[in-house]
Amino acid sequence: MKIKTITLLAAMFLVATAVEAQYREAPNAFAFRWTKSNFQYPFSKEINYHDYTSGAELMYVRHLGKPFNLAFPIKVMKAELPLDNIGTEGPSQWVGSVDMLLHLKLFQRDNFIYPYLLGGAGLMAEMDNDWKINPEYPVGVGLNFRLGQHVYLSLETQYRFDTNDNRDHLQHAAGLWVILGKYDKAPKIMDSDKDGVPDTEDQCPNEVGLASMFGCPDSDGDGVANRSDKCPDQAGTPELFGCPDRDGDGIADHLDNCPDEAGVAGKMGCPETDRDGDGVADDADKCPDVAGTLTASGCPDEDGDGVADADDLCPKVAGLPAFKGCPDTDRDGVPDSEDRCPNSPGTAANRGCPEIKAEVKAVFDRALTDVQFETGKSVLLTSSYVVLDEIVGIMTNYPDHKVSISGHTDSIGEAPMNQKLSEQRAKATYDYLVSKGVNPGRLSYKGFGESKPVADNRYAPGRAKNRRVEFEIFVP
Repeated sequence: MKIKTITLLAAMFLVATAVEAQYREAPNAFAFRWTKSNFQYPFSKEINYHDYTSGAELMYVRHLGKPFNLAFPIKVMKAELPLDNIGTEGPSQWVGSVDMLLHLKLFQRDNFIYPYLLGGAGLMAEMDNDWKINPEYPVGVGLNFRLGQHVYLSLETQYRFDTNDNRDHLQHAAGLWVILGKYDKAPKIMDSDKDGVPDTEDQCPNEVGLASMFGCPDSDGDGVANRSDKCPDQAGTPELFGCPDRDGDGIADHLDNCPDEAGVAGKMGCPETDRDGDGVADDADKCPDVAGTLTASGCPDEDGDGVADADDLCPKVAGLPAFKGCPDTDRDGVPDSEDRCPNSPGTAANRGCPEIKAEVKAVFDRALTDVQFETGKSVLLTSSYVVLDEIVGIMTNYPDHKVSISGHTDSIGEAPMNQKLSEQRAKATYDYLVSKGVNPGRLSYKGFGESKPVADNRYAPGRAKNRRVEFEIFVP
């Protein structure tokens, strides 16, 4: 312990003797503060005012430079220190400490508030019969409020890490901070060229200039300093680096072949010709003798879609250049002129109509067996309504499609009677869909009797398959 203490004190002495003050008129300061320490803080769940012990502090402070102070506080207090790691208090005894602290400050003269951070090392002595000494490492924050020229109200909070696990504690201080030395109210301002702009702000410190030009001269008074002015003896504009532009075409006079006539850069400041007066110069106008639009390169464009009428396959309707001026309302990549479903996004392979999904096809396949009628009649069984209602939903989801309905019978009975029955059953199916809100113009029906069997009529299973109603969804 003695070796550690001697080493620490020696380091503090060497650093103190190496200090050089930046504020030469007032390099030293003293602080007199009252302290409050809470040795129970690490163990208690709440900060209790009754756990604080009062003491006194005397601190010497030395200014190292603009951002740093070096401080040497000495503190004395009487406290009941914790004896173990659960905060058991020992008998009251005197405690003292000496520290070396580095302050990281925002210290500028004539400020009202001076905040700083601190950190460092020190020794705490327990002045009981054994005189125990523990190294400590304080960290914290401070805040000084100026009361007078060199007098401050000083507030500080530290957390002190102790090599003895039971001695970490929280400490607050409040008091006066007094700086010794001459108070310099107005630091000397260097102004080498005597133009009223200090050298620290003067971008031309050796030339008499203007404050508005950051200390640089502006001979022609155009608001562009001489050092940036390409025409320092002629008033100009900042946009042209101080050079004049008589015709206002954005081209400086010394680069303009027609300085008194507004022109364009591509013509070295001379104007372009525009015979048809459409705002597109003749050398860029694909129709120089007919007024047109800029988007159509000077050619007429009646529908305003950027495709000249001569190249527009749909000159009366705004369209897309990719389709030679024709529209694609549903944006599916198929122009309306070729799109069978212009309002429903589809695929090119399906002529612009949406592909029929597999689950939709499955409904129509199921209808072959699920649409049933009373025996020998065209009256739908109620069990047929389920699949027919699904077909109504499909018609709603595919508004550009139509559906054809075809009725079929087996070969039992006379062919004329079977033909009539198949037509009646197809009509009954048609009527049901119309009754559910399907537009009749999107439906058609026809009976085929026994003429299109799909199975052998000699056997009952085959005849059951032949008695059916078929649905076909298609794009007209």
